[in-house]
Amino acid sequence: MAADLADTPITVNQLLPAGATESGMIPEDLPVEARARLLPADVMAAPIRWLCSPEASGVYDERIVATEFGSWLASRPPR
Repeated sequence: MAADLADTPITVNQLLPAGATESGMIPEDLPVEARARLLPADVMAAPIRWLCSPEASGVYDERIVATEFGSWLASRPPR
């Protein structure tokens, strides 16, 4: 998609949580030990806010892992 939209003002990135997250899609009967390994859904919050901000202008075709967002962002060259 990023390549298809490269000549438009639309930017495309991938945002992954880095594992299963606690959400409404998790079955109620999931064993407790499996539920304990779920990531909180809010792991996606900071990268989503950043991607929606002017700071992300021009960022495209990136694969961002939410649990690694802080280090990913710190490794980016200054604008």
